[in-house]
Order: sequence, then C-alpha cells, then structure tokens
Amino acid sequence: MAELLRRGRPVRVLDNLSRSRSASLDAFADDAAFLGLVQADVADADAVDRAVVGVDAVYHLAAEVAVGASVRDPTSAMRANVLGTLVVAEAARRRDLRLVLVSTCHVYAAADAPLAEDAAAIPASPYAASKLAAEVIAQSYAQTLGLRLTTVRPFNVYGPWQRDDAEGGVVARFLSRILAGAPLDVHGDGSQTRDFVYVDDCARGIVDAARESAVGRTLNLASGRETSIAELARLIAGDADRVRHVPHPHPEAEVSRYIGDAALARALLGWAPRVDLSEGLERTRGWFADPSGGADRSSPIME
Repeated sequence: MAELLRRGRPVRVLDNLSRSRSASLDAFADDAAFLGLVQADVADADAVDRAVVGVDAVYHLAAEVAVGASVRDPTSAMRANVLGTLVVAEAARRRDLRLVLVSTCHVYAAADAPLAEDAAAIPASPYAASKLAAEVIAQSYAQTLGLRLTTVRPFNVYGPWQRDDAEGGVVARFLSRILAGAPLDVHGDGSQTRDFVYVDDCARGIVDAARESAVGRTLNLASGRETSIAELARLIAGDADRVRHVPHPHPEAEVSRYIGDAALARALLGWAPRVDLSEGLERTRGWFADPSGGADRSSPIME
C-alpha cells in the first residue's frame, strides 16, 4: 500500500482486521490517494465486489499466513487462502481487472540450489498447501476465463511493521526479544536456511508485477542469498551467549533450506533487491527500538 501511494496511485484497502488495526492506517489519512478501508472478510463475495468498483488492478495479499497456526487449525487457513482467492479471482474476472496474486516460497520443496519458478512444488504444511491451491484456482481462471493474472512468490520478507508474536516473522521476533533483554530461541540446531527479502524491495516487486509484460507469469522475489537461522540469531544478538536452542514446535512442517532465483523478475520487471540483510536488519532494529514507531505492532502494511 505504501509503495502504491508513494507512486501516486489511488488505493482502497480491504481487511477484516483480524491481524491488524484500522488505526495503523492513520499515517495515510491525509493522502488524497488513500480511498479508505473496507472492513470485511476476503471470503465475503459481496464485500469484495463492492471494494473493487472503480479500480483497475487488485493486489491480493489477504491470507492466513502463519505456518504453525495452519498446523493447529488447517480449516481456517484453507477457508481464507483458498475460498478467499476464489472470491477475489471471480470479482477480478467479472470486471476484467488485473490480478496480482501474492503467494509464497513455502509452496516449494527444499532444494540444494536456488529455486526457480519451475522447481517442484511440494507443500510441507497446510498453509503452504492452501497457498498452492490458491495459485491453481487463479491459474484456472487465467487459462479458461481470461483473467489477467500474475503470481508472485516472495521469499522470507522482513522489516518494519512485521508482527513480533509467536506467529510473526523470525527477524521481528528476534529483534523484539533482544531489545527486551531476552535470549533468542532458535528452533532445533538452527541449520535451516532462509532467503530474506526486505519489505520495501518486496513491495516494489509486487507493485511492478501488475505490468502487462508479466501477465501469465509466476515470479520469485528473492535475494539469491541464504542465511541460516543460527547465523541470523548471531547477527542480531551479537553474543552467542544470548542464543539458546529449543525444540521445534512443529518440526513436521519445517523446510530445511530455502534460497530463491529471481532471474525472471529481473528480466521482466528489472527488479532486484536494493537492501542487503545487514542494512535491512539495522533499519528494522531502528524501527523496533523507536517507541513512537513501536507503539502499535499490528499493521495491514506487512505481515
């Protein structure tokens, strides 16, 4: 949303506020391009249809995003991510709108080399399965009903506004705990790797994915660099004594290695990350350390 407004594009937000607060949008209240909030569930077809009146593109990010929560309650993930995507795809199809579907790197199986978009999709959790199912639904609309679709698969996004609770991102959890003087809990031995992408870079790629040159394509947004969770903890803690290893709460849904190949996004969009992990961590640490910025951790901008 912030990236669209920065470019002067009018934006209307649909959010059921289950993971965010309307007050988080106050920073945009004076922006004439912000068309307001429709508080509704993404699976509410009437509400979604009303929300897309007068728009030319839909960026679909609404989802149940927590892997652990999906293991405990698969039905909620399936309802939001599968039924919600069906509703959005149908609304976009009826009005001939561009649809950018934001999926996830979690649809991939672990791999020993950077994952391109044609890599095997083997979901390891109900969350990942629901996102892959959402992709298939949208692709069927594109294939048979002419939906102008681009699917984006961001890798591990982090940065300001990320949740720091049990279902938030690992960077946010680690920074929040270290600033509170608490130890960092690394699940298992920490050898699992992730490809971290700063939120501003990810937002830029998602917005650019609405270009007509990307219609019909699936695009990774990845840095092409992998970092183990143990190394991430060391970078954030600065002291190995502040890191402890704990049992994994859902090891059956863990993927051992993620690293992405974003060559297609570079070729079609000219996209590449601008913020490396070191700089991104410092920016994010600064946001979490700022009392005014940290007063409200819930935001619809990024989850």
